[in-house]
Amino acid sequence: MSHLSQLLTPKLPAGLAIPDPLERAWLWMEAQGWGFENRNGYFLTPYAGTAELGTVFSPTESLTGWFEPGEPGHDRLLPLGQSDGTGSFAALWLDPSDTIRFVVLGSEGERLYLADDAVDFLRLLAIGYLELNTYALPEEPAEEDEESVVALAPFRAWVEAEFGVEVPPRWAVPEPDPFDAWVAEVKNEEPEPARVALPFVDPDADASDVIAACSDLVGSPQIAAVVSPAAVDEQERF
Repeated sequence: MSHLSQLLTPKLPAGLAIPDPLERAWLWMEAQGWGFENRNGYFLTPYAGTAELGTVFSPTESLTGWFEPGEPGHDRLLPLGQSDGTGSFAALWLDPSDTIRFVVLGSEGERLYLADDAVDFLRLLAIGYLELNTYALPEEPAEEDEESVVALAPFRAWVEAEFGVEVPPRWAVPEPDPFDAWVAEVKNEEPEPARVALPFVDPDADASDVIAACSDLVGSPQIAAVVSPAAVDEQERF
């Protein structure tokens, strides 16, 4: 058993277990010497060094601020470690069908479904995202993720060889998000009101496109006819 599993096992809620592929990955990381301990606790990364270049596994994360002990939902989640440097963390989620999934609880309230199973979660980590959130995942790793992508190359190769899978260049997340919906239901949150479309403006239109279109109209005969008193007088003669 990995040292990380030894530390996390006492925190496991009933029905939750560390998936075998994840345990194998932790054993491999520890064999590379990528685990370290300091006064804040034990930390394990899928890359060498102590720089934070992506997910950092640790038993130090908690559900405080999200689900308190005894509250509905608390017994269906296990934090696995930070998913970025802002306080967001990845977690195991025992979904309503009692299947273990992988999710993120964000420092700014984001709830994000990551992967159906442990192998997919490892494939996601191996891509090299610096952060796991809705801004990053639909696209390939950004330029600022380059160091992380390089650092994760050995782990990427191990994942592909160990599980006979390919690591994709980008990661898609489901819409609507089942984990976000579950959290909203458990917390009895009111559904967000539907967006009301402004006349003649697509609510999904890019703001810069709308501004550019408005700028193109400035000085056009149509606008001049509206704002010019002379033009109004001319029209009134007819």
